[in-house]
Amino acid sequence: MKAIYQNTIIMLMFIILGFTIVLQFRNDSEDYSFISAKTLDDLQGAISKEREEINNIKRLIVSTEEKLNEYQRALEEEGSIKEVLINDINTMKLISGFTDVEGPGIVIRLSDSIRELYEGEDPNDLIVHDGDVLTILNDLKIAGAEILSINGQRILSTSEIKCTGPTITINNHTYGQPFIIKAIGNPETLDAAIKAPGSYTSNLKEVWDLIVESYVSDRVRISRYQGDMTIRHITPLEGE
Repeated sequence: MKAIYQNTIIMLMFIILGFTIVLQFRNDSEDYSFISAKTLDDLQGAISKEREEINNIKRLIVSTEEKLNEYQRALEEEGSIKEVLINDINTMKLISGFTDVEGPGIVIRLSDSIRELYEGEDPNDLIVHDGDVLTILNDLKIAGAEILSINGQRILSTSEIKCTGPTITINNHTYGQPFIIKAIGNPETLDAAIKAPGSYTSNLKEVWDLIVESYVSDRVRISRYQGDMTIRHITPLEGE
């Protein structure tokens, strides 16, 4: 009787031990659950984004330290940071478009086609539209254009370009053809961007027979923006 009791106790202990081992195995398996390739890609993308943000912050820190050192040198040498602040203001005016500028670049003259319409052809096919101008501007930006203007109007991030009948409105000013686009940048790169086979500008000329003339120059002059830049809706975030 005693032996049977002991065997029963031992059996129960083995059962409990086995159950414990199974539970532990399941817990360990859950810790090493399957991770999909998409999850890994998402994690790698998040890590890359965080690294880029860290690098941006580091660059901002370096830039800020350089500016602080410049202010410090100005104080030590002249006792005033007025000249440094004036240079900063002039730089901001240059970047924001409130200064007349000059530099190497390209001048493009864009006009409607003068040929006769083919039978059944849409007259709009032979007219310069705002979309044509916008595409050319974008091609020039991609090619490295630093400053752009159309018919003397400086192009900023807030500039609107829209068709109004046979004319185009830019910065609330309306102009008829020809549309004169000026861009400052590397002249050879800008010239290649509009003359390369298959480019949008070359297609306007060769496919739709629009008049596209251009020339490069070492002295392209672009006037400053003279419109209103009043900020009404945006404010800086606190703590940024």
